[in-house]
Amino acid sequence: MADEKKISRQAGTQDHAAFTQSVKATLANAKQKAAGIRRTDSQLFFTNVISPAAATLIGALAAAIGGNNMFQQAASQAEDGGWRLACILVAVFGFIATVSGVIKKQVEDRLTLGNQCVGRLLSLDTAITTGSMSWEDAAKEYGEILKAFSEFIG
Repeated sequence: MADEKKISRQAGTQDHAAFTQSVKATLANAKQKAAGIRRTDSQLFFTNVISPAAATLIGALAAAIGGNNMFQQAASQAEDGGWRLACILVAVFGFIATVSGVIKKQVEDRLTLGNQCVGRLLSLDTAITTGSMSWEDAAKEYGEILKAFSEFIG
């Protein structure tokens, strides 16, 4: 009888250790994915700032000094080629700014969810480490996190 209790206690300890390790691995994975999304968000931020600034600068310079004077090589190859090139560049940079703004909004939403996932996993990990949550409650919370944030877990 005493041997059965000892074996049961050892199995429970191993289950708890495996569960704790699973939570830590999931947390590391979620942190890595959130960091990747954060990098993408930063890149889109810079694109969203640089593109309209470049479009404005090209438009202003073309208006101030003339498109054909600004892009002399293009002007020499076609009538009003410098102006056409200036207008094309302004349109391209404007398009990039518009598209990057839309994508940035979607990435921001994903980043918010990723940060929520990481926060809940950190809270769960702390509760497990400090023993402030029962194993049953911790398992339930972990299951809810896995269900709610499946795109950041796997």
